[in-house]
Parts: sequence; C-alpha cells; structure tokens
Amino acid sequence: MTESDFRYIVAGLTIFFVLWIAGFAVYSSVRNKVKAVAVSPRQATPWQRLLLIVAVILDGYLIARPWAPTLDQWVFAQSSPAPYLAVGMMALGGGLMVVTHLHMGASWRIGVPKEGGDIASLITTGPHRFSRNPIYLGILMIIAGAALAAPGPLTVGALIITFVGLQSIIAEEEAYLVGQFGSEYAAYRKRVRRWL
Repeated sequence: MTESDFRYIVAGLTIFFVLWIAGFAVYSSVRNKVKAVAVSPRQATPWQRLLLIVAVILDGYLIARPWAPTLDQWVFAQSSPAPYLAVGMMALGGGLMVVTHLHMGASWRIGVPKEGGDIASLITTGPHRFSRNPIYLGILMIIAGAALAAPGPLTVGALIITFVGLQSIIAEEEAYLVGQFGSEYAAYRKRVRRWL
C-alpha cells in the first residue's frame, strides 16, 4: 500500500465512523422513538465537551491528511511504522462499535438521561458479555489505530485524553445504571470487567 493510499484509507474509515455515529443516532431516535442524544450541549459535562472538541480536531486532521500532507509537519506527526496494523486496529475498533450499536438497539444513548430516562432493560449479552463498555473500547481502538497511523503529539494526546475522559463518563454512567438496575447491575459488574 502506498503512503497516499494509506492516507485515503484512514480518512475513509474516519468519515465512515463519523457518519455511522451521526446516522445511528438519527435512526435510533426516529425508529425507536427515543431520545438517542440524552444530553443537551448545556447539560454536557466538561469531559463530554472536551472529548467532543478532541474528536472534531482528530477527525478533521485524519480526514484532511490525504489532501493536505503538510498537516503532519504542523502537528509533528511521523510516518506510520505499521500501516496495516493501524488500519486493522481502526477497522476492528469500528466494527466493534457498529456491532454493539446494532445489538443495543433502542437502549443505546449518547450521554446519561438526566431524569431517570426510558431505558427498560440492562444489556448484558452480545459484546457486553466480554466488556461493560464495548463501544468505548471500540473508540479507543480506533484512536489507537490513528495514533499508529500518524504517531505524534496530536494522535497520542487524543488517545490519552479520550481514555481519561471516558473513565469519568463511565463513572457517571455506572452511577446511573446502579440507580436504574440496582442489584442486577451490581451482579453484572462483578461478572464482567470495565474494559476487557
């Protein structure tokens, strides 16, 4: 694979993942008649806001790279030491995210519902048998693949910030799930790890 092909593949995967998340949120809201985006911009936590900013910057960079290769110099990115592994990690992480979205169906939300919410059942099957947070695991795999695709302060920083930020978001979600599902969630949390 040429360097140019590699950049286009990474950009294409990034575009697909961004469109998938946005499209699935719209689809879920309409099809399942639920509020898939459970948190408004005014209700967002500082970590949610920071992660959104990081995602916009990282995604914009990865998408623009094929057409503006000088961006790499601006962000001090190096050439990928393992382009096939980078693409594989991004594809595998994205696949995990997509499969988990589809498996969760009407239970999937962006953010924690502020007033109890309408999630009727705890999802413990499918990818959730192996990880309590398979979507977040998939997102981290995508970003780790991006860090391998264009190693540098931007991609590595995005990976670190996302990991730390997700820990905060997961803590908020876990408090919500304890409130919603009590002992059922407590038993699930004992059986299945947070990540893997």
